[in-house]
Amino acid sequence: MSNDTGYQTRENTGVLFYDAPGVPTLRGNIQSGSKVEIQAEPATDKNQTQYTKIIGEDVSGALYPNKYKKEDRHPDLTGPIKVKGKEMRVAAWKKTIKNGENAGNEFLSLSISEKQAGSKDN
Repeated sequence: MSNDTGYQTRENTGVLFYDAPGVPTLRGNIQSGSKVEIQAEPATDKNQTQYTKIIGEDVSGALYPNKYKKEDRHPDLTGPIKVKGKEMRVAAWKKTIKNGENAGNEFLSLSISEKQAGSKDN
C-alpha cells in the first residue's frame, strides 16, 4: 500500500502504513524538526521479546506492546526512539483507515515525546 494518503503529520508525530494487508513490514514518516522517512519490521531483542524495529536516516527505535494499557486512549505500543541523536519515547495507536481506496486497512499513528525521568520504556 502506498503511504501517499494525504496524511499530514504535525511536529513530534508520525505514521506507519503496512506495505500490504497481511504483510508485517511498514513504511511512513515522522515529523521531528523535519520530515524523516521511516520503516518498521518485526524483530526479536536479546531477551527473545518480539517487538517492532523502527529505522530511518538518523532514527532508530523499538515499539513493544504496552503492558500498562487500561483504556482505549492509552497507546497500544510504546518504546524508546532516538531521533537525530536525541533519546526520546515513542507511542503508537493501532488505527483503521475509514475512507478511500485503502478503507479498512490498519496503520499506526505515532507520537514522540521527551523521555520522562524515571520512566521505564519496555
